[in-house]
Amino acid sequence: MKLSIVNPRGVVYEGETEYIVVDGNNGQLAILENHIPIVVPIKEGFIKRVNGSDEYHYTIVGGLLEQSDNVITVIAQEIGEGNTLEDAKNALQKIRDIQKEKNYQATMDYAKIERDLAKNIKEIKASKL
Repeated sequence: MKLSIVNPRGVVYEGETEYIVVDGNNGQLAILENHIPIVVPIKEGFIKRVNGSDEYHYTIVGGLLEQSDNVITVIAQEIGEGNTLEDAKNALQKIRDIQKEKNYQATMDYAKIERDLAKNIKEIKASKL
């Protein structure tokens, strides 16, 4: 089966897989070759990709899985990946921590710009007196 996993930053994985296990909004299910067409929302869950004895895990937040004609497509807002489910969860947490720091820095930059603007307006008003 062909599997594609994407997020807003691009393609996370694209390739063949023997089967996957997905933890969607209604529990876990396995998707094997020739599975009936299905759409699974994933508010917060995981996907385990299996090829022979190799397993790889993806932690998904805000996603949707669609399977039809042995082609599986996963679109997600956030994805953490790793060799184990714990690794995938840690990777997702690291991504979230980085984003949280960027958001905090942007908020601080905005607050500084706001203060500087207020100061400049006061100086302009004072110079007109």
